[in-house]
Amino acid sequence: MQRQLTKSIAVLPFVNRSNDDEHEYFTDGMTEEIINALSKVKEIRVTSRTSSFFFKGKETPLKQIGEQLGVSAILEGSIRLSTKKMRISAQLIDVEEDYPFWSENFDRDLDDIFAVQDEISLLIADRLREHLGHFDLEDQLVDQPNLSVEQYQQYLRARYHLLKMSTADIEKGLGILEEVMQQEVASPLVYLGMHLGYALLGSMGLMPAEESFIKGKGFLDKAIALDPNLAECQLHMAFESFLLSWDIPTSYQHLRRAMEIRPMVDIYQTFTSIIVAEGNYEAALHYIDQALQMDPFSSINYHLKGFILYCQGKHQEAIVHFEKVWELKPDAKVSVLYKGQALLLMEKAQAALEYFEQLPAYLDGDLNRESGLTMSLAALGRTKEAEQYLQQIEEGMDSPLKERAIYHLIHCYTALGKPKEALDWLEKAVALHLPLIIYFYVEPMLKPLHKEPRFQDMMRQILGDKPTFDFQKRKYKKSLLDPALLDDYREQLEGLMKREEPFLDPALTLRSLAEGVNMPPNQLSQLLNEGFDKNFSEYVNSYRLETFKEKANDRSLRHLTILALAFDSGFNSKTVFNTFFKKSMGMTPSAYWKKIIQE
Repeated sequence: MQRQLTKSIAVLPFVNRSNDDEHEYFTDGMTEEIINALSKVKEIRVTSRTSSFFFKGKETPLKQIGEQLGVSAILEGSIRLSTKKMRISAQLIDVEEDYPFWSENFDRDLDDIFAVQDEISLLIADRLREHLGHFDLEDQLVDQPNLSVEQYQQYLRARYHLLKMSTADIEKGLGILEEVMQQEVASPLVYLGMHLGYALLGSMGLMPAEESFIKGKGFLDKAIALDPNLAECQLHMAFESFLLSWDIPTSYQHLRRAMEIRPMVDIYQTFTSIIVAEGNYEAALHYIDQALQMDPFSSINYHLKGFILYCQGKHQEAIVHFEKVWELKPDAKVSVLYKGQALLLMEKAQAALEYFEQLPAYLDGDLNRESGLTMSLAALGRTKEAEQYLQQIEEGMDSPLKERAIYHLIHCYTALGKPKEALDWLEKAVALHLPLIIYFYVEPMLKPLHKEPRFQDMMRQILGDKPTFDFQKRKYKKSLLDPALLDDYREQLEGLMKREEPFLDPALTLRSLAEGVNMPPNQLSQLLNEGFDKNFSEYVNSYRLETFKEKANDRSLRHLTILALAFDSGFNSKTVFNTFFKKSMGMTPSAYWKKIIQE
């Protein structure tokens, strides 16, 4: 169970209530758009897509989901789509108290999809602020993409297939996007989708990495040309600067810009990936722990934390994290080699040999098995057998696995105690600008090379003379309120509440109350936070509670029910009333009613 963060939310996948299962892509897309929109509010921690969608189709109680994700609120809903109409139902649930504190239905034209996304996202953010406490909120959270409604639906359909991450689905998604591109669209989303598709094919071993990168980079360049200020564009530019140019300072610049635009888990993951290459493990752990809070069911997060521990020499802890990767994603390849190498570094060569021998056949294509067997046999002193597998790796130089072969040969020759040959292969890797060698500075399997002048010279070409990362001090916004005016504002608001009793309106919102005191909503929210130490809901409901108590003690109103008195006091929900009453009074409304009747 995660520690619950005060201002945090998980947006669960909206349920498809349409008659056509094909519309599943639309509900998933709407869910993702709301996640992205809320992520722009920097004071709210929004659970990432991977962990939210982990619960799709599962009958897990909402309170349990909230506790597992470590959030204070959950948004759930459904969408019914027809030819030109859509009905969206949504509700917000307080995780700790386990009750819905807001719900609403939206009947809209499909042509208004972009406005509806912004409307719903802003309304959700407003209700969160009223319930959880102050944060600043912009007037718009969703930008309209340069796409028609039909093209946007195609984009959502394509992304739906891409994120299924099978060869057939990725190819289907790419095919849909290619049809959209034939219409000469000028939307970076489409080109980022194409780049994502090829990146997935390459990273999952479904296409040679070099080929997938070349194909994908052209689409990324088009997206950047259309809108370099998209957070996704800045993120990809950061990774490109890191792996292709070995320009770490520029990578950090792009990441910080992306963070300013829209904090998302991918940024924390990329910070981690770059920082660990410089050997700054404390900072890397800080960022990956942030990523795990946002996305606790992400296999890549557990791999990255395992990799940091592996580099630190905490090999058993690293193995625990690598095994968590397979628990979440049984077909994941990313941690396979490192678990075996961790066993070797723990001087468990026989266990490592048995581990590599038992790797499933589908992993053979990336040469991990051959490399692992070579290193394990070398550690056991079985050199001749090791060299047989080494030959198989060298044969990979004449195949699409050339890059992986070079990477493995450096490790294997190091394990065989042949530093000269290992460094010769490293020179080839530097000349070919192979991305993964940027991690060789921290790779514990290559420690025998670290003292070699040739190794130091080559790593200096990549990393420079010293690490470049430094923590940025968090900048806190100054109060919107002049302390000298705080008492005046408090008095003005209290006067309005007593004079006009706006809290009796069950539809009262922070924005409507702000209009009543002629104050921007952000400023009123901060006034409630700083001047009363309450959020909007607590502040308004405290007036409603006092009104209820007055009415309950009025003998002339005893013919009314408790709920009728609560509604007359401004409460609009039995659950909200009961929860707030018990939290404030330490007893249920029924117990309070019984007590005053007996007096």
